[in-house]
Amino acid sequence: MNFFRYKAAAQSCVILVAIFFSVKLMSQPGTQWDNTQDKVWPDEFKEVEIRSGSDGKIQRAYFHSAKKEARPLIISLHTWSGDYKQKDPIISQILENDWNYIHPDFRGPNWTQEACGSQLVVPDIDDAIDYALKYGNVDTTNIHVVGVSGGGYATLLTYMQSRHNIRTFSAWSAISDINAWYHETRARQLNYARHISLATTGDSTGIDVESAKQRSPMFMQTPAEKRVNSKLFIYTGVHDGYTGSVPITHSINIYNKVVSETDPSNAVDLVPDQVSNRITMTRSLPGLDFGLLGDRKVHFKTSYDNRVFITLFEGAHEMLTEVALDHVPGETILAIGDSNGQMTGGWVDQLTSIRVQDVIINESISGNTIGFINNGNPMLNTVLNVESYLKKHDLNKGSLDRILILLGTNDCKAVFKDRMDEVPDKFQELLDIIRNYYKGYEAPDILVISAPPYGSNEILLDKYKGAGERVQNLNQQLQKVAKKNQVRYLDVHSPLRPVIRYVSKDGVHLTPAGHQIIAEMINEKLN
Repeated sequence: MNFFRYKAAAQSCVILVAIFFSVKLMSQPGTQWDNTQDKVWPDEFKEVEIRSGSDGKIQRAYFHSAKKEARPLIISLHTWSGDYKQKDPIISQILENDWNYIHPDFRGPNWTQEACGSQLVVPDIDDAIDYALKYGNVDTTNIHVVGVSGGGYATLLTYMQSRHNIRTFSAWSAISDINAWYHETRARQLNYARHISLATTGDSTGIDVESAKQRSPMFMQTPAEKRVNSKLFIYTGVHDGYTGSVPITHSINIYNKVVSETDPSNAVDLVPDQVSNRITMTRSLPGLDFGLLGDRKVHFKTSYDNRVFITLFEGAHEMLTEVALDHVPGETILAIGDSNGQMTGGWVDQLTSIRVQDVIINESISGNTIGFINNGNPMLNTVLNVESYLKKHDLNKGSLDRILILLGTNDCKAVFKDRMDEVPDKFQELLDIIRNYYKGYEAPDILVISAPPYGSNEILLDKYKGAGERVQNLNQQLQKVAKKNQVRYLDVHSPLRPVIRYVSKDGVHLTPAGHQIIAEMINEKLN
């Protein structure tokens, strides 16, 4: 695309335009998510006191406990100039879904040295989470942090520093670099520069650069290992910085930082400089279609490893409250499969792209079988290994919501053709192991997925000859076992069989188009 050829000099022009284009502009006080004047809360939310574990001071919050047990917890963080009393527009969704909720103060508006990303802020947020866990009916695997503007900034701080295992972080129009934002807002004569002066130096002039960096997510080390099962969603309107107070470069830069520090060798999933320059200058990328976010056009989006996401949408300095919690509650899903599940672009990858709200754990292994020792390797026998999967991913027997099982392809190899009658019994044994593991606990929902069809014998290697007929017969047996055990079954074999020559080059492994068909069918079944 020719817009990728813009030179770095364009970025300098962009910065100048961004600085001088707007008149004095504060975040819009009339906006529903940033109305610091409305402090009247429904009776279902109670004001609570939480003693800080850092300095013993009382920190207040608004709190709602779900009536039902094991419901998600939403931690909603106030904006830059707000505090815990600032009425939150997402609370109607909290009541509608009967979710747990807490709206902490974390030292109030960001113009004091105790606030604005100080060493007290994230511990205060963690204390609020502790309170909600103690007094709410919380599904501890389903904790979500969300915030916009200064709340988006606090969300990024929480991602970097919280000691809790949090499923998702949603940062809207977030500030990521306090030092940069000081100069950006000072040049535009916005009052935020004065706030930063007060927070970093204690007076209203100048800035302590080192203090500003210490308060900035951009200068914190990404906790990649701790966030391996978390998702970070970054959203910003393309007009922010022009008709809003936070340039979109804050969102782009923090996304690139987190991806780079999580996977230093990954350059493919970064936002390229050419895209950043172009969209910052023109607020559009002509000729590209990234779909919609709610009813807003998405100008650009990308993601890394289903863990870090960025979406640049048609909008300004705002949070789209109607879609801000679409990823809640989300589920944790264990996928057990073979090479068609393990490969890049396989059905697990495709399903992960569709169900971005979920955490999908992939235990697919090339050569995996239901119950045979394939190629002399006991690790390819799921019956022998499924309990280790469960202990690894659900040691406390409450983390997994669903288990997807798509096996059978390798059980139909020619070497096992005289042992096919063993496979249904092995599959029953597999289900029994899972059920026994969860005896006395609520077991995850199990979805058994048929093995896909094989191609014609003419294109199959000798080790797979005759497998097409065997897999068809095996799927019928697996369906009977699933029905007997009252677990759900999905037939992907039948719809793929007429088109297998178009979606598999070797008759065994599917193309991305074939995997997409499977993933969409699984998604529909899960829904």
